[in-house]
Amino acid sequence: MKRKLVLANGVSFIGHGFGLEEEVIAELVFNTSMVGYQEILSDPSYTDQMICMTYPLIGNYGLIDDDYESKLVGPKALIVREYNDKPSNFRYTVTLREYLEDNKIAGISHIDTRKLTRIIRDEGSMLAIITD
Repeated sequence: MKRKLVLANGVSFIGHGFGLEEEVIAELVFNTSMVGYQEILSDPSYTDQMICMTYPLIGNYGLIDDDYESKLVGPKALIVREYNDKPSNFRYTVTLREYLEDNKIAGISHIDTRKLTRIIRDEGSMLAIITD
């Protein structure tokens, strides 16, 4: 499903939606971790924010019941370059898509996350919307 990410400064990106399919408005921030998207999704410091992951491939090892940072669900949305819904880790218990759907978190992929990160770095965090 096509989704659109629109920043408060007017810049927009077209991508593919996964997870929650509802419209989401939140503060947009980025994270430069190469691994640990599960811990980031369960980190309370990201509560009610959209997280742009700078690492290009997210979802490839799924989520594991024993590896959550906390039982809290923080962000409203996850923005990634490439999303993989076929986990390779034998320990995974849910896919990233399942986790996002179960926890009402929107996801959007096929976004130029390098460009988006530079915008956030140069202009600061800002409100954004993910919409159809």
